[in-house]
Amino acid sequence: MKKYIASLCLAWALFSCQKEVINSHDAILKDTSNPITSSGTFNSTGQNLLLQGNFENAVHSTSGIVKVYEDKDKKRTLVLENFKTDAGPDLRIYLAEDKSVTNFIQITDKVQNGNISLAIPSDADLKKQNHVLIWCRKYSVLFGFAQMK
Repeated sequence: MKKYIASLCLAWALFSCQKEVINSHDAILKDTSNPITSSGTFNSTGQNLLLQGNFENAVHSTSGIVKVYEDKDKKRTLVLENFKTDAGPDLRIYLAEDKSVTNFIQITDKVQNGNISLAIPSDADLKKQNHVLIWCRKYSVLFGFAQMK
């Protein structure tokens, strides 16, 4: 009986994360916590590539490439190329030490498919926080992840 109830709860959490993806650039640019700094191709001229990785599926289909660039002023940018994930009601992009959301820092609370770039907070420790997580906060579900090297 306990296994049946646990299975029902898990199924409910997984299917509850199926909502409409945010496609409006206007809605995303109004996010002042860490807005998407650009949509489209990132201009890496003069930038130093620090890390990169490929997204992998967790509970939901997630794909694309992630890169971290640093400019001459030591400002770092998280770049997602050809990024795609399933829709969810409360998706976040986190930097974390592992897929278990250990010692995470939120990059944004707006997730969209495509080519995007995001500012990385100066307090992020990329030597430790080298996993990019697509996380459904509402249901504590890992959609997908990338380990950067």
